[in-house]
Amino acid sequence: MLKFYRVWIGLLHVLIGLQFFLAGYGAIGSGSPDESFELHIMNGRLIAVVALLGILFAALSRAGGKLVGMAAGVLGLVVLQSLIALVSVAGTTPGQIIFGFHAINALMIMGLAETSGRLAKQLLADRKPVEPAATAAA
Repeated sequence: MLKFYRVWIGLLHVLIGLQFFLAGYGAIGSGSPDESFELHIMNGRLIAVVALLGILFAALSRAGGKLVGMAAGVLGLVVLQSLIALVSVAGTTPGQIIFGFHAINALMIMGLAETSGRLAKQLLADRKPVEPAATAAA
C-alpha cells in the first residue's frame, strides 16, 4: 500500500503542476474572472479530494503517524488555500495582500506533498529485505 501511496502522491504532484498552469491561463483569460478561473477552481476541488484520500492511503500503508500527519497537513493547506481565496476582497489593497499568500501557500502544498513522497520512498527502502550475500559478507 505504501507503493500505491507514492503513486497517489505522484498524481497529486501532476494536479498541482496543472493547477499552476490553470492559474496562469485564468489570469490572462478573457471574460469574467469566474469564467476564466473555472478550470482552476475545478482542479482545486479535485486536489482536495485527492489529498483527502491521501490521508486514507497513508493510514492504510501502516507507515506511521508521521506520514499520516504529512498527508493531513497537505489537506489542511488545501483547505487554507480555499479560505485565502474566500477571505480576500478583490480590488482592495488588503485583499491583494491576503491573496498573495495564495501563491505562497500553493508552494507550501507542493513542498509538503514532496516531503511526504520522499518519506514514503525512504520507508519503502527501509522495508526492503536484506540480501543474503550482503548478510554473509558482514
